[in-house]
Amino acid sequence: MRKYLVILLVLLLTLNLFSARTPKDTLVIAVNTDNVVTLDPGAVYEVLGSRIVDACYEKLVGLDYVNGQLIVVPEVAESWEISEDGRTYTFHIRRGIKFSTGRELTAEDVVFSLKRHLLMQKPSSWILPSMGVTKDNMDETIKKIDDYTVQITVDKPYAPTLVLSKLTFSFSGIVDKKEVLKHEQNGDLGHGWLSYHSAGAGAYYVKSWEKNAYIILEANKYYWRGQPRIKRIVFKDVPEPTNQRLLLERGDVDIAWDLLPENIEELKGNPDIKIITGPGHEFRYLAMNTGWGPLKDPKVRLAIKYAIAYDEFVEEVKRGYAMKVQGFIMKGYTCFVSKTPFHKDVEKAKKLLAEAGYPNGFEVELMTAPIWKDDAVKVQADLAEIGIKAKLVIMQRSQMYAKYRKQGHQLVVARWGSDYPDPDALAQPFANYEMKSLAWRNMWKDDYAIMLTNKAAYERNLKKRCQMYEDLTDYWFLNGPFAILYQVKNAWAVRKEVKGFEEASQGYSMRLEFSHIYKE
Repeated sequence: MRKYLVILLVLLLTLNLFSARTPKDTLVIAVNTDNVVTLDPGAVYEVLGSRIVDACYEKLVGLDYVNGQLIVVPEVAESWEISEDGRTYTFHIRRGIKFSTGRELTAEDVVFSLKRHLLMQKPSSWILPSMGVTKDNMDETIKKIDDYTVQITVDKPYAPTLVLSKLTFSFSGIVDKKEVLKHEQNGDLGHGWLSYHSAGAGAYYVKSWEKNAYIILEANKYYWRGQPRIKRIVFKDVPEPTNQRLLLERGDVDIAWDLLPENIEELKGNPDIKIITGPGHEFRYLAMNTGWGPLKDPKVRLAIKYAIAYDEFVEEVKRGYAMKVQGFIMKGYTCFVSKTPFHKDVEKAKKLLAEAGYPNGFEVELMTAPIWKDDAVKVQADLAEIGIKAKLVIMQRSQMYAKYRKQGHQLVVARWGSDYPDPDALAQPFANYEMKSLAWRNMWKDDYAIMLTNKAAYERNLKKRCQMYEDLTDYWFLNGPFAILYQVKNAWAVRKEVKGFEEASQGYSMRLEFSHIYKE
């Protein structure tokens, strides 16, 4: 009997949370939570899960969005120094920061959190090892100097912005060592417990998570920056975009998170709702396997780039919810290259094909997944105008990527996101064959591109570094096997009484400052 009373109470509380107009101190978000796998900072990798984790944890350094650009800013570390050889970073921890448990955050917690992440070997565990910090050498590379000083030593003198940007990823969220170890089971370093709870010093903590129903965050009364005005955040699981729109219109939720362009168009003109947009950190691109037939010729690849109607992708395919970007560095990143040298020029494309020995075009296979079918259909139509007959092959995403990763494609339309906001995060996959990523998949091995990519990663003078990336981009435009179709633009529909979301959301998917949001 007691069991059924508890279930009834939970149902009543849930109904109270998710019905009628939302309370002023509560933010209710309609969102598809299906891809939230864990809330453990040492294991999280998905975008939504990472942003929820970021609301609950502080890191040594964080991100801010200033003048249209993501920059690294102090967070738990109030300052840091870099050794003369460019390898050792000494971070000075703020005093008085408290976890949601009430315990003070110290260097002991920082060191434990980073080492814990390495020992767990989760999806993001490649980031620290990419700088020579591994589970085998972590006692030498991650050190507590005193209660408020931590040193991290990397293997090479990388550009400082590269090292610091990597430390903004969610894996570096600092956990309360004592609290986590209280919940350790079978040597899991508290992973089982932290997947559904939190032990951080962020603005919020995890109150409860009912899979496929809701995730609830509560304000951390010890938060070092001061109490957020929103005391409770409810992520209500609403998989269907149309249902998200209906709930928003009724006032049952404050934000609709996953709307399609057609849903957003339906909301325009509603005086109670505002549409907020910002650069997304994701590309849609066309890739050409340079190991296959005609695509071996740079002139053919250039012809394909001139066949594409980039403006139509932005204005028609994406209905304005995309940005025209053609370089491999995303808008919003340091060293962004704004050049857009390609436009639809059928005559120029045909001339290039003829010079390459294909005056009548050729047949080619164009592979993609169902989610990107509209993009692929548009590419297919554009190529047809210059005589290239692209046979569309739609595969499940897992099958498509399996073939792509084995270099088994000819043309492919796919997506690419970034794990940290530094140009190196994009130059390496798109230009460095030796990374065994995108350039490798498309069999584009170019010694000059490899050299310049690696040289830029070590350049500590920002002006010189940005010039290197501009030079690399110019070279990549002419020789590389990629055409960036567009950069994604994020869009949310928000009730008019919600304030601060415009500023809070800029830089998503890398950051989202929930503590900046309030309601009137």
